[in-house]
Amino acid sequence: MKALIALILLASSPALAQFCPSYTLSSGSNTLNCGIEAVPGTNPTPAQWQTIFALVSNGPAAWGSNGPAVMNIGQGCGKPMPSQSVPARFPCELLKAIAMQESSWKQFCVPTTPSDQVGKSSRTIISFDCGYGIGQVTSGMHIGEAPAFDRSRVASDPTYNMATGTQILAAKWKATQCVGDNQPAIIEDWYTATWAYNGLAFSNNPSNPTYSSTRGIYNPAVGGTRPYQEKVFGWMEHPPTPTHWNVTAVAYPNPAMVGGAGSPPALAEPACATPTNCTLTRSVHISSCFGTDAGMDGGTPTPDAGIDAGTPDAGTMTTDSGTMTPDAGTTKPDAGPTDAGTTEPLPKTVPRLTETLGPTAQVGCHCSGGTSLFPLVGLLWLAVKRRALRR
Repeated sequence: MKALIALILLASSPALAQFCPSYTLSSGSNTLNCGIEAVPGTNPTPAQWQTIFALVSNGPAAWGSNGPAVMNIGQGCGKPMPSQSVPARFPCELLKAIAMQESSWKQFCVPTTPSDQVGKSSRTIISFDCGYGIGQVTSGMHIGEAPAFDRSRVASDPTYNMATGTQILAAKWKATQCVGDNQPAIIEDWYTATWAYNGLAFSNNPSNPTYSSTRGIYNPAVGGTRPYQEKVFGWMEHPPTPTHWNVTAVAYPNPAMVGGAGSPPALAEPACATPTNCTLTRSVHISSCFGTDAGMDGGTPTPDAGIDAGTPDAGTMTTDSGTMTPDAGTTKPDAGPTDAGTTEPLPKTVPRLTETLGPTAQVGCHCSGGTSLFPLVGLLWLAVKRRALRR
C-alpha cells in the first residue's frame, strides 16, 4: 500500500509532468547509440504548431524542401473508386493526435534526464531509444545508419521532423490492406495504417484479450490500456484544449471483422461508435485540412497548404451502418514508383517516446509543460506493471 501511495505521489509530481529526456550523442548515458547531437531550440507554440500541421498534412507537394521525399500512395479500392496513385496527403487531425501520443507536441524542452543533461538549456527531446523530436523519429537516427532523409534536420527542424514521420506513415498505408474505399481524405480509412505505425502485431489487435471487451472510447484524461490506434483515435475525440483541435468523434471498424492475428484483413468502412460495439453507429469524417479539395472524385488533388488546421470539420460522410463484410482478399494497391531518394519499406523501428523507471523498466511518456497531459491512472498502471509499450 505504501508503494502504491508513493507511485500516486510520483505520478502527480511537477517534475514528472515536465519530463524531458535528451539522450544526445555526447551523453554518457547514450547506451543505444543515438547518432545525432541535440540542438538547442525553443518549442513552437500551439499556434505555430497549427501552421506546421497544416503544411505537413498536405504532403511533399506543399512542403517542398521543408521535408524529405515521400512516395505516392494509393487511393481507391474498387469500392467504388478504381485504385490509382496520388501524391501523399495526410489528415491533419490524425497527425495532431499521433504527435500528441508520441511527444505531447514537443520538439524541444529543458532536459530532466539523463543526469549529465540536466540543467542545460531547451534542446531536442530524444528518448532513450533514440526517438527524436515531435514525431519521435527513431528509424535511421542511430550511429551508423544512413536513411533517406536529413538526420540533422530531424533533430533541429520541427517541420522537417513531422514531415519525416509522415514518410513512415505513408509506407504503412501502402503496406496494409484497405479500409473502406482507401481514401486518404477520410480519417477513419487510416485505421490500419495507424495500427501499423506502432507495430502491425497482435499487441495492437483490438481483439487481444489483454484489453477489456467492454472498454469504451479511450480518454487520455482517464487512461487505461488500449491498442495504439485506439489511443490515437481517442485523442482526436479528447483534445487537450479546444485550441489544439476540434473534437472529432471518429468511427471504428466492426470488431468482429478485424480477425485474431497481428494484421487485419481488408475492412469495411468504419461505422461503429465504440471500438468494441456496433450497436450505435457513426459516420466517417473527411479531414478538414483538405478543404473542399478532398480528391475523392477521382481527380488529382491539389494541395492547399493554407488551410487553417483549427477550423471546424469539413463534414462527415455517411456510411452503411448495417452488416459490414470486408473483402478479405483485397489488399491496398501499390501506389507505384516511390519518389526519388526514398527507400521503401522503411525499417521496422518506428517513432516512440519512452522513459525509464530504472535500468530496464520502460513506459510511454507524454512530455508536457504546465498541466500534465499524461493520465495519472495510465502512468500508475504502467509503473506498477513495469511493462514496455513497444511498437
